[in-house]
Amino acid sequence: MTMHKIIVGDVYAGLNELEDNSIDIAITSPPYWNQRDYGFEDQIGNEETPTLYIQKLNIIFQLLKKKMKNDAVFFLNIGDKYLSKYGKSSLGFIPYKLAYEMVKSGWFLSDIIIWFKPNHMPSSIKNRFTNSYEPVFVFSPNRENIYTEYQISSNDYSNILKINLQPTFYKHVAVFPEKLVESLLKKVKIREKVNILDPFAGSGTTLKVIKDLNLNATGIMIEKNIDYVEIIKERCKLNGNYNTFTPKHIYYTIEENNQNNKQLSIFENKIDYYNNNSKKGLLKVANSIEEYYEILNEFENQSIKFKYSQDAIFFIGSKELNLDMILDTASLTDKGWAIRNMIVVEEVSKWFPIFFIVDDNKRCNYIFNYEKLNLQSKTKYERDWSETNFIGYKVYDSVSKSKRTGVVIDVLEKLENFFPTYLLVRWSDGQITREYVIYDESFVNDNISIILEGNKIIIKEKEIFIDLDKEWKSDLKYFDISLSNFNKNKYNGKFSNEKRKNLGASPGARASTNEEYFSLQRLYNVNQNLVADYINYKRMEKGLTKSELTSKFPPNYKHTVGHWLRKDFGGSIPTPEDWFLLSKILDLDEEVTNYVCKTALKLQTVKHARLKPPRDFINVDFVEKLKLLYKV
Repeated sequence: MTMHKIIVGDVYAGLNELEDNSIDIAITSPPYWNQRDYGFEDQIGNEETPTLYIQKLNIIFQLLKKKMKNDAVFFLNIGDKYLSKYGKSSLGFIPYKLAYEMVKSGWFLSDIIIWFKPNHMPSSIKNRFTNSYEPVFVFSPNRENIYTEYQISSNDYSNILKINLQPTFYKHVAVFPEKLVESLLKKVKIREKVNILDPFAGSGTTLKVIKDLNLNATGIMIEKNIDYVEIIKERCKLNGNYNTFTPKHIYYTIEENNQNNKQLSIFENKIDYYNNNSKKGLLKVANSIEEYYEILNEFENQSIKFKYSQDAIFFIGSKELNLDMILDTASLTDKGWAIRNMIVVEEVSKWFPIFFIVDDNKRCNYIFNYEKLNLQSKTKYERDWSETNFIGYKVYDSVSKSKRTGVVIDVLEKLENFFPTYLLVRWSDGQITREYVIYDESFVNDNISIILEGNKIIIKEKEIFIDLDKEWKSDLKYFDISLSNFNKNKYNGKFSNEKRKNLGASPGARASTNEEYFSLQRLYNVNQNLVADYINYKRMEKGLTKSELTSKFPPNYKHTVGHWLRKDFGGSIPTPEDWFLLSKILDLDEEVTNYVCKTALKLQTVKHARLKPPRDFINVDFVEKLKLLYKV
């Protein structure tokens, strides 16, 4: 009877307990950077920078390499992260930078397998592709190994795996699917009496698969969290068929070294340029790495910026790939570019990358017309609004300077489906207002046309459907609601004590911890660039310089007015209060005032849109459709 091993301790100390040259296969998915809190000090993934995270994992995996047999294989699944910054956030390429450091440390990279998740989490981000895959790196101490043996002998070799995310009833555990582990094990020549290691065991998925497949193998699990150890015992039904021990903790230090990972730091674009080119995008896929570098060179030396408009998007890819070309592309983030996605393109049984690149300037945003792809959401949002009592819902003013709060005291009108069209709101300052409620944002914004004619903006509403001057009646029977004491729908469910970081990408988990409420916001999606142009036109008509216009406002507006006149990421739209002050100085047109200042309520809740952005895993037949994303 096989006796499995559970090492209860830190991964570095646990690896140190293993014999050198003893492991045949290692499979793991370490904690991703800045993704989850596992509840103990010095945990992997909570480093201050991705550089430190990479260096710490590289030290751990150097020790792991000593424990591997000469022809052993290490399957490493690790997800990426966006590096937040002012402007356009770039994909971090953290997995590939870790792989690069591991290759420098003596590992051989035999393959990069793409794990595509057909049931991937939807995303609320609408200006890039939805993440739907993760890489699995295939490492070995030697070039020839049990994975390359499989590659040579297999008639249907593929480095793409399509495997659903697996639900689990184990609370707060990030589980990679059993099917993924099983599929990886089937890609190697498994001999008799092998040792299979998972250095970040978690809930014991690797050991469970070993037992389910009845492999003649000893499973070695390293896990520090004692709660997870108990889950492993229960989930894998070990029934005493295991040995467990706790190694002495080993301290090791890491000093951040950015010289070897300069691409991990994102710098501002220092090139200042303007062009009037109307080209909105580029799609180009090279057939060889040499041809790809010819394209990449235009981005490296910035020359391509003078051929396209500043809001253009670029798709460049290569049907040949290696780790160096991925990292050389990632280094564009040091040269005034933001890489929003690495799109994986499936062609027969292999894949190649296409990089979604935009100019990292602060002057304007980029074009991303995902609606033109007409990708229908699978899940339709269905809700019986007649069962929802909106009386007492909180209201937050996100438009005005006062940032008022309020409460719904009456429903004045409803649609046929019982969703409210007009609500009566009592604000914390005592004011009572009648507010229009947005049900369909696309209908609202499709209802208006904006035309630039010379120095004048012409705004036309196709239908006047919001009549704020209409008389309204209410019996005001809900005035006894106390705004200060009101606490509707307080959440006490299973996520109530969970840190937000641990909720992952699940919209259901995140929504469940937040009550529904209404937000007062601008009725239209106001074009800030257009409004800035308009204010500047009106300023020049009055013969005012920027500083002269600023001087007509109180001293605390010294920097604010300048932001109204800017068309970059530092630009802002005046609040309704400030707009009316501005109007007294510049005689702003009434139709533009309505466009900028009309407000409405929007229900803040999880809702599935009719159309969805594309996912970052596509078939080769879909590539040409990428041009629709920058089609005006």
